[in-house]
Amino acid sequence: MKGINDMAKRYEEEFKHMVVRQYQRGSSSKEICTQHNIARSTLFLWVKQYTTDETGQVPREQYLMQKELERLRIENQIFKICGCAPTSPLSDRLVAIDTYQKEFSLHALCRVLQVNRSTYYHHALRAPDKTQLQIEDIVLKLLVKEIFEQSKGRFGARKIRAKLLQDGHIVSERRVLRLMKELQLSSKGNRPKLNSANHRQYQYYPNKLKQNFLTDTPNKVWVSDITYAKVGMDFLYFCVIIDLYARKVIGYEVSENIDTTLVSKAFRHAFESRGNPSGLIFHSDQGTQYTSFEFRELLKRFGVTQSFSAPGTPYDNAVAESFFASIKKEDFRRNYYKTEEEFRTAVEEYIGFYNDYRPHQRLGFLTPNQAEKAFYNATER
Repeated sequence: MKGINDMAKRYEEEFKHMVVRQYQRGSSSKEICTQHNIARSTLFLWVKQYTTDETGQVPREQYLMQKELERLRIENQIFKICGCAPTSPLSDRLVAIDTYQKEFSLHALCRVLQVNRSTYYHHALRAPDKTQLQIEDIVLKLLVKEIFEQSKGRFGARKIRAKLLQDGHIVSERRVLRLMKELQLSSKGNRPKLNSANHRQYQYYPNKLKQNFLTDTPNKVWVSDITYAKVGMDFLYFCVIIDLYARKVIGYEVSENIDTTLVSKAFRHAFESRGNPSGLIFHSDQGTQYTSFEFRELLKRFGVTQSFSAPGTPYDNAVAESFFASIKKEDFRRNYYKTEEEFRTAVEEYIGFYNDYRPHQRLGFLTPNQAEKAFYNATER
C-alpha cells in the first residue's frame, strides 16, 4: 500500500537518489509511484530534497551537514566543559555525566565520554547516602528525560507516564510532573494561536455522525479538517484525514491554496492507501472545499457517504480538532519554518510520530498503529 504508510518506512539514501534520477529522466510520477510503491507526496518531497538548487547545493545534503555540525558542536562543548576525555578514569567520566546531565542529553554525554548507559545506570543506583526514593528518582529522571527528548519536547507528564508504564515502570503522573519540574522540562508551546477568519454563510447538510466517535472497525468512519500555519512570510494550508477507529492519520495534503483540490488529493491518498474500502462515511465541516460539487461527486463515485458537522459546532468534528490542537501545541508553535520544504518535512515527521510513538488516552495509551494492529490480530484468530 502507498500513502500514509510511507511515513513509517525508512528508505536508503541511494534508493531516494535513484528514484529522483528516474523522475528527472522523464518517467511519470504515476509510473514511479506504482513501480516503487510510494506516495506522490513522498516522491515530490524527495525531488525537492535531492535536486540541486541555484547555488549548486542539494537541500538534503545541506540539512545532513547542519545536523552533523550541530552534533560536533555539542561534542566540542562537552569536551571543553567537562574537563575529561574518553581516556580519563571511568570514575571521572561518571562524575562528569552526573554534573552535566541537565545541560546535555545522556545520549550525547555517554557517546562523547564512551560510557555505556547501563554502566551509568549502575553507577547512579550505587550512589551512597541516598534513600530508596532518591535512588529511584535518579533512574526515573534519566528515563523521563530520554522519553521527553525522543518526543522532541512534545510530551507532558501524562504521556511520559504512559510510556513508562508500557516499559514496566510503575509511577504516578504527579511524580513524573515533579521530576519534569526538577529537570526543568516543559512541553508548553510559546507561540500565539492563529485565529480563523472564515465568515462563510452556511447552509444545512445532514450530520450522520452526531458526535458518535466510537466505531467497531477501521475504515468505517473517516473525519477530515483543514488548518493553516505561518511558513516564512506566507501561510500554507494543511488538510488531514483520520480513521476514527484508532484515531490514525491515514492521509494528508499541504498546499498554498485552500480549495477543493487540497481535500481531493488528501482523500485520494487515504482511499488508495487503505485499499479502496466500501461502506465508508466521510465526515467534515461545511467548508466550501467539502460541499463543492466536485468533491461531493468524487465521493459519490467511490461509494462514500458524506456527513457534515452542524454550522458553528466544532464539537461535531472533535477528533480532527483534537489532532490539530496536538500538532499545533507540540510542533507548529514550537518551531519556525522558513520554507515549504521544511514545513512538509515537519508534518511528515510529526504524523509518523503521532501514529507510531505517541500514546493516545482514548486508546488506553496505545498508539494508533498499536490499536489497529491489535484489531487485525484479534480478527485473524
